[in-house]
Amino acid sequence: MNFTEEHISPTESIDCRNYLPPLRLYYEEYAISLGLSVSVGCIVWLWVTFVFVKVIRLIKRQTEKNQVMVLIIANTVYFTVVTFNVVAVLIPHVAVICDIVSFVAFCWCILVFFRYLKESVGGDTAIIGLYEAKSIEPPQVCPCFRFIYNKKRQLRAIRFGIMQLPIYNSVVASIQLIIFTFDKDLFFDAFYIILPFIIASIVFYVGSSVSFIKTVAPLYPDNPIFKRFFLLQLVLIITKPQIIILELIYNLITFECTVAGEPKVYLNMIKQMIILIEVAIVTVFSYKFYTTQQEPKCEKSGVNNTGYEA
Repeated sequence: MNFTEEHISPTESIDCRNYLPPLRLYYEEYAISLGLSVSVGCIVWLWVTFVFVKVIRLIKRQTEKNQVMVLIIANTVYFTVVTFNVVAVLIPHVAVICDIVSFVAFCWCILVFFRYLKESVGGDTAIIGLYEAKSIEPPQVCPCFRFIYNKKRQLRAIRFGIMQLPIYNSVVASIQLIIFTFDKDLFFDAFYIILPFIIASIVFYVGSSVSFIKTVAPLYPDNPIFKRFFLLQLVLIITKPQIIILELIYNLITFECTVAGEPKVYLNMIKQMIILIEVAIVTVFSYKFYTTQQEPKCEKSGVNNTGYEA
């Protein structure tokens, strides 16, 4: 193609793993695969948007007014992730930014939902009261908490493990975005340096959330909020760990350099398609929970509230 020959000479130095072609060349060379990817992305986006609007209406109708905005914010995570995925397919040069922003958005949404989860079972005071009364015993799920024998301190550690996820990763994401803005090569070189810190934060969060759920959920066996919390956490697996594994495998493979940037382009398309399809599946179950497990409103009375109104 003349455009390729004029703009990128065969002797030009190309980083095979990270090179992306100019947008015009990208749209010309990958017209078919891009068209299929965008079609799938638009279908998923429309489905997730429909579910989001439907869930908002259900939340407004079934939830106490002071909790409506909290649940709406928490449920924006699916819509946010899918929107950034579609943008990443259309403009692969900003895919890194889209991945980082969608992950940080998830982190804050999950924190908002976790705070509502605590309130739905009576809040911190009620939970601490159960710990002190030995009505509940936190399981030793995460090795991080095995050295903490004081149950009250253990609850604080679990709370810290969940709260650190959005705060810590927002700081890390800011650093990543600054590096990416000024030096893309340095960003990719620093991938393995930043990666262990992100993994450590995720592991600490997962251990904390599992410990909390396994501690409190048995007291409320009929409360669907824990299933919804689990579905929301699936977005974490979709947006980060499996993508990290995919990136690691990609970086270990040797590719032949092409002026059309085939390795990086196809990696981006595959990655975004995986996320889109998986989020679509998760929203199917989320929609099912919100539309089939409806409970009437009831007055909250500390830990005696076993219902969930949304």
